[in-house]
Amino acid sequence: MAIHRESPLLRLGSTRAMKGFFLCLIALCLVWLFPATLPAQSDYLIGKEDVLEIMVWGHDDLKRTMPVSLEGMISFPLIGEIRAEGISTVALEKVIAAKLGEGYIVNPQVTATVKEHKSQRVFVMGEVNQPGTYAVTRENNLLFVLSQAGGPTKEAGEELVIIRPGRRVDRALTLEEAEKAKEQIIQANLRDVLAGDQKSNMAIRDGDTVIVSKMPYFFVMGEVKTPGKYNLERGTTVLNAISMGGGLTPLAAPKRTKITREQDGRKVEIPITMETLVLPGDTIVVPQSFF
Repeated sequence: MAIHRESPLLRLGSTRAMKGFFLCLIALCLVWLFPATLPAQSDYLIGKEDVLEIMVWGHDDLKRTMPVSLEGMISFPLIGEIRAEGISTVALEKVIAAKLGEGYIVNPQVTATVKEHKSQRVFVMGEVNQPGTYAVTRENNLLFVLSQAGGPTKEAGEELVIIRPGRRVDRALTLEEAEKAKEQIIQANLRDVLAGDQKSNMAIRDGDTVIVSKMPYFFVMGEVKTPGKYNLERGTTVLNAISMGGGLTPLAAPKRTKITREQDGRKVEIPITMETLVLPGDTIVVPQSFF
C-alpha cells in the first residue's frame, strides 16, 4: 500500500516503529549479555523431574547427576533418600551438608545446581516469533520469557496479558477461559517491558500464560489519497490518521469528517474534531465536498 512520503506525521510514526525495534533488540541483548542482573538460581524451587547436579568439594566420588523422582525425592550416597521438591538449591545444599556432616565428612562443602528444568512451565502465545511452552528457569521474568519465544513480531501491539491460574494446568489458557474460571489476569505494557522498566518486567510463575496482543488497527476511507487499513499507535488523533492516509484530496470536506465506531454491537457515527483520539477498529470517513 502506497503511503504519502512527505507527511511529517508519517515520518514520526516510522521513527516510533524503529525506536520500538531497537528497544526490543537492546533488551534481548541485555538478557543474554548480563545474566547477573537477573534473579539468582537460589530463587528457583526444585520440582519433580528436574535434573540436578550435586558435588561435594574434595570428594569426586560423590558427584552425581540425577532426576528428581515423581515423588519429589532424590537418593544420595551415604545419606539415602531426601526430599528435593519445593526447596531451593541453596536449601538442598544445606540439607545434604548437614546429613553428610553427621559422622561421614568433616565440614562438607556441597554445591547443587539444576542442570535441566523440567518441572515448571510457562506458555507464550500471541504475537511472538516462536509461541509455545517454555521452562521456568532462574531467569524467570517477562523479558527472558519473551526472548525465549523469539521476541515480539512486527504485528505485536503494546498490550501484554499474563494469566495466572490458581491451579495446576498443562496447557495455555485463553482469555475467555480465564475470565470464565475467574483466574488472575495481569495487564502489562510490552513497550515498558522491552525498555527495561523493572516494575513491568515482573516475575513469571509455573503455569502462567503470557499473551502478546496484536497491534490494533483503524481504517481511513473517503477523500484521502491512500485510503486503507493502518496500525494504531497510542495517542493517534484523527489528524494523525488522515496524515497516515496520505492527506486530504482536493475534493475533501474535512469539517464533516466522522468516525464510524462499534458500540454495543452496532455501528454508530460519531462527530469528531481533528484532535479526537482514534480507538481500535475505528473507521474514519472523510466525505466529499458539495462544491
